[in-house]
Amino acid sequence: MTDNAALLAVVCFVILAAAYSTYGRFLARRVFQLDALRSTPAHTRQDGIDFVPTRAPILFGHHFASIAGLGPILGPAIAVIWGWVPALLWVVLGSILIGAVHDMGALTVSIRFQGRTIGDVCRDLIGPRARILALLIIFFMMSLAMGAFVISISNLFVRFNPDAIIPSAGLMLVAMCFGVALYKLRIPLLPATVVALLCFAGLILLGEKQPLLSYSWFVSPQTRQAIDAAKQRSDSPSQLVLKSPYGAAAALEYFRAQDNQPVAEEIAQAAEKAAYWWVALLLGYAFVASVLPVWLLLQPRDYINSFQLYFALSTLLGGLLLAAAQGAPENHINAPMFRPDVPGAPSWVPFLFVTIACGAVSGFHSLVSSGTTARQISRETDALPIGYGAMLVEAALAVLVILACAAGLGAEAWSQQGTYASWEGIGKATLAAQLSAVVRGGANFLSHLGIPNDIGSTLLAVTVVAFALTTLDSATRLLRFNIEEILRSAKLDMVANRYVASAIAVAAIAFFALVPAGKTLWTMFGTVNQLLAGLALLTVSIFLYKLGRPIRYTIVPMALMLLISIWAMLLNLYGLWTDTQSKLVLRDKWALSIVTVVILGMALWLVAEAVASFARRLDAETFR
Repeated sequence: MTDNAALLAVVCFVILAAAYSTYGRFLARRVFQLDALRSTPAHTRQDGIDFVPTRAPILFGHHFASIAGLGPILGPAIAVIWGWVPALLWVVLGSILIGAVHDMGALTVSIRFQGRTIGDVCRDLIGPRARILALLIIFFMMSLAMGAFVISISNLFVRFNPDAIIPSAGLMLVAMCFGVALYKLRIPLLPATVVALLCFAGLILLGEKQPLLSYSWFVSPQTRQAIDAAKQRSDSPSQLVLKSPYGAAAALEYFRAQDNQPVAEEIAQAAEKAAYWWVALLLGYAFVASVLPVWLLLQPRDYINSFQLYFALSTLLGGLLLAAAQGAPENHINAPMFRPDVPGAPSWVPFLFVTIACGAVSGFHSLVSSGTTARQISRETDALPIGYGAMLVEAALAVLVILACAAGLGAEAWSQQGTYASWEGIGKATLAAQLSAVVRGGANFLSHLGIPNDIGSTLLAVTVVAFALTTLDSATRLLRFNIEEILRSAKLDMVANRYVASAIAVAAIAFFALVPAGKTLWTMFGTVNQLLAGLALLTVSIFLYKLGRPIRYTIVPMALMLLISIWAMLLNLYGLWTDTQSKLVLRDKWALSIVTVVILGMALWLVAEAVASFARRLDAETFR
């Protein structure tokens, strides 16, 4: 098998494109039978807040940005340690046969049930108990995931990429102006898009020139002067420099190398404080984004973000192709093809399949499809490009992330002293450190297009952070919907509004964000996420069965996802108590163990309810 990264990327992209034109279209016509003339919930329940008919290009950007968070970046960056061949195979085949089928299926089911979430639909397809079980599983999964995302974003801002702060914050203002211009002032889409993208490009350049060192706000004036002095020497030819963009990680490395332990210790403490402040600010932003009308912030920001990702994908691929043409070392894959015995790592089966998560299949996508996208889709047939197509584009991103780590980081990362030498180096590093590795590897690809490493790193860092923020605000909104449904089920209709539900959602995210679980939290998210994917495919299978449609295209992937996720959850639970290197205190071990057992118990109960439901009939004429 070739070690030419550019050739592998092209082959993977051709396979994904061919799958969309063949398997995707077959599913849309024959299995889900999408109908362009059928009215969608965006029209029948239009309210200007959540149900808003939206043009396909804008909705594609919103949907894609919502699903393409940290998952297709962080997961592959970790899983490639087991070898680039199984990672690439799972991303490509998993997305075609499972992930994209799951996304389009969940979107179709939600459209046919008037924009109700996949959890709520369980009441009609399976039974009232199943609805409660599904809503509770979704609640825990979303809270876990966003807890990991909040911690990762705050650490990226503080420790690795302070240059991403100004563009990420400024984009929110640009997006709101874009939303007002498009929906209230009726400015045409093209000029509004061009102006918004130019403003965003200016913010990225400003962020690169003026990184916001938030950790320096919490140090003494003397330490701040030492940091400023080190920055002024950063252009020195000496190897011992404070590297731009001057994050806390680089500052710690610099002052420890200088043997200036007092300053290093003060920076370490300041970074912890700054990270907690960012957690609070991010949670506040999530609350505001959850209650605002979807057209004002979420939809326009996701639309603008999608262009950023298209640009990143095209330039990464272009840089990789140029590296191949120039015979550059960045085109040579340094990672092993298959490495089942990584020192200190868990078994590659099943953990590779839950670690990659969103790059191949993700239960979270069913919540985006049924929670927001189904309420905005203007034509039912748009479910093919938006549901099936967006998942394949996300898989393309995951492919480039794998190659950035396997080739773009260089041979040193895969040496005996490198980042990927052992599980200790990458698997147990902080989530932000793993994301930083992707940024460095990708920037090396961009350098072949003449983009300086500093600007390339800022561009990719902003891409990572922007999509993490997009997932955070979209997920908080989805969690709000979920909580509203739980409150209504408990006959608490008086408090089942978007303000109370958003406050509960933010509190749940904060709980997991403040558990110092790091990689354990991500692994838990991966297992619960894939479990939810299996349960969503189960719901879609029941829907198809009661319509008399073929279910083999969804029931086989469903069985595989349930098997993998339950297996991984049991191993993860065992590892919580047997890992002697774990830094978790007893309280946190008990908290995570109880959550795992509860989710697993509810999932098995839901499966039992679903099996029984196959025997019950459903008057499905309305949903044909």
